[in-house]
Amino acid sequence: MANTLEQKLCKRSLGYCLTRELLVRPALHLYYRKIDVIGANDVPDSGSVIFTPNHQNALMDALAIICTKDRQPVFVARADIFKKPLIIAVLHFLRILPVYRKRDGGSSADNNQETFDLILKVLRSQQSVGIMPEGTHNEIKRLRTLQKGVFRLAMQAQEIYGNNPNVKIVPVGIEYTSTNEFRSDLMVRYGEAIELSDFYDLYVQNQARAFKMMQDTLSEKMKAGMVHIESEEYYCEIERLRMLYQKRAVQKLGLDFRNAEHCLQAQKKIVETLQEYELTNKEEMDTLSLAVEDFYDILKRYNLQDGVIERQPYSLAGLSGRCILALLGIPFWIIGMLFNYLPYKLSALATRKVKDPQFVSSVQFVAGIIVFPIYHILLIVLMVIFVPCIWGKIIMPLLKVPMGLFAYGYYLAMKKLGARFRFWFGMCNKATRDDLLEAVELRKKIFEKMDELIHSENIKNI
Repeated sequence: MANTLEQKLCKRSLGYCLTRELLVRPALHLYYRKIDVIGANDVPDSGSVIFTPNHQNALMDALAIICTKDRQPVFVARADIFKKPLIIAVLHFLRILPVYRKRDGGSSADNNQETFDLILKVLRSQQSVGIMPEGTHNEIKRLRTLQKGVFRLAMQAQEIYGNNPNVKIVPVGIEYTSTNEFRSDLMVRYGEAIELSDFYDLYVQNQARAFKMMQDTLSEKMKAGMVHIESEEYYCEIERLRMLYQKRAVQKLGLDFRNAEHCLQAQKKIVETLQEYELTNKEEMDTLSLAVEDFYDILKRYNLQDGVIERQPYSLAGLSGRCILALLGIPFWIIGMLFNYLPYKLSALATRKVKDPQFVSSVQFVAGIIVFPIYHILLIVLMVIFVPCIWGKIIMPLLKVPMGLFAYGYYLAMKKLGARFRFWFGMCNKATRDDLLEAVELRKKIFEKMDELIHSENIKNI
């Protein structure tokens, strides 16, 4: 069986390609509202490549690479999910191999040797693999220390080529606007490939030094493609300011908000500026952090989002007009719900027992990719049988997915409208008006301070 698996992994699979193109990739584009891909054209379409993404979101990180670059990388996953024969067969079809951890018991090194041998054979067959060099996933936007196993494995694959170019490590930065929310945004940034032959002579002389240099090089290149917040004391405040101020930062820096690379660079500039401010103006950073904390405390108290404060003030006439427009959308919302609520709810229920927040979207996505096609096939069959009009038999199946997306968008729009009404009623109430006015003033002060910091940063760079 090992030989059969080896043969499958060491060449491209038509079945894998069809599954990705007809099922997984369309599902990923439905799950995420927007997917931005940067630098994919610069990644080699053939040859031995190791993709090394930052690891924030369990299976979704691997799917982000699988669906944005036309390679068929072999990934590894924790061995405790390789239990039942059917699951093992599915994972092997998806080119996923088990890797054992110390906590799994037994000799993890011995158990992993077969997996590592297969990965080496895949690389020597000029195919690609994907390895999460941080080892574990975490939603914190900070690159953790890279494990040296990836470099050891990469150099073992490079050994037969010596200092001639062959094996490459491609750093990948993956960013989510939310790691566990449906219809959030995803960005995948492929960095400049690292040629292993550049380190081979040093590797022959001193493996430890070579691994350390490779580790430093890869860390630097991975950080360039992701948001990396080093600050421990002010992590939460910097992360909130990154999200709060990013649109204004893009404008202040003269960048284009429609360009994903520009948005990433603006966010990185916010982080870098605040971390420098922390070192040079600790007391003022404390003041800014306290303002951010107070602002978000008020938002939480009244169940509001920043966008509600940003777009105030509101008038009763304007809100009433929005309500009238919302009434027009109710029939389409009902249709979308009828077509899609049951499979959506079943997919959401599959996550109820998931303890690790970073597995929520992965479980929901996998459940959805199974439940939705089955449900919609049954629905199409029923439509063909019971809908009398021939045009109805054709049009209604085509409308299922668009109407489902409309229904979800309508639901989000109604939540925003409700929040705006809460703000308006709050401003009419003496007991809550002062808090809401404080939130408005705090946001103004925060933005004025950030404008000052980003402007100062621009002057330094001239």
